[in-house]
Amino acid sequence: MIQFENVTATYTSSSGIFDLSFEIPKGEIVFLMGPTGSGKSTVLRTIYKEINIEKGKIILDGEDITRIKKRQIPFLRRKIGMIFQDFKLIPDRSVYENIALPLRISGEKSMVIKKEVYEICEKVGLKDKEKVYPRHLSGGEQQRVSIARALIKKPRIILADEPTGNLDPVISDDIIDIMEIATENGAAVLMATHNFPLIQPRKKRFIELNKGLKVN
Repeated sequence: MIQFENVTATYTSSSGIFDLSFEIPKGEIVFLMGPTGSGKSTVLRTIYKEINIEKGKIILDGEDITRIKKRQIPFLRRKIGMIFQDFKLIPDRSVYENIALPLRISGEKSMVIKKEVYEICEKVGLKDKEKVYPRHLSGGEQQRVSIARALIKKPRIILADEPTGNLDPVISDDIIDIMEIATENGAAVLMATHNFPLIQPRKKRFIELNKGLKVN
C-alpha cells in the first residue's frame, strides 16, 4: 500500500508537490499523469527517500516512512522496485547478471538465483536472452530486463518513472502488461507517464497532477 497524507515537498517556492493526498492499495496499478514539471517524478522520489518532505505523512506497506533515519533507507528500498525510462542496465553484464543483481546483493544462494532469473525471464518474454548483453537488445527488450530486475525481489511497491517514454505504442502496451504481473503478487504499482492515449483504453485509475497540485 502507498498512502500520501497532505504531503508537500518543494525544490523552490513554486516547484514540487503541494498538499497531496492519495492511496493505492496492494494489488492495484495506478497511473500518475501530468505534463513535464507537474510533480510526477517528485512523488516517486519522495517515496524512494531521495527527497525529504516538508509537511504531511507517507505510509508504505503500513509503515510511516516520513521520519525514518538515514541508516534505515537501504532497508526501506529493498521493499521497492524501481523502473526507469533509460533502463539503467549495466552494459558489461549479461541479461542474467543484470536481473540477478538484487538477489546477489541480498545474499541469495546461486541455485535460488538461477531458478528465479529463468522464471522471471520467461514471464517477461526474455526466454533464451539470458546470455545476451544490453547493447544487443532492442529498447523494448532492455526495458523488459529493467522490469524483471525490479520484480525479481518480489517488492511490495513498484515505482515506474516514464518507463515507456522511449518506446513505440505497441511495445509500450506490452510493457504495461508485463508490469501488471507485479499486481498479481499483491504489489502496489505507481507508474508516472504523460501518455494519456496509452493508458486510457485500460480503464485503470489515474491521478492527475498540474504544477504540483492534484487535479482529479
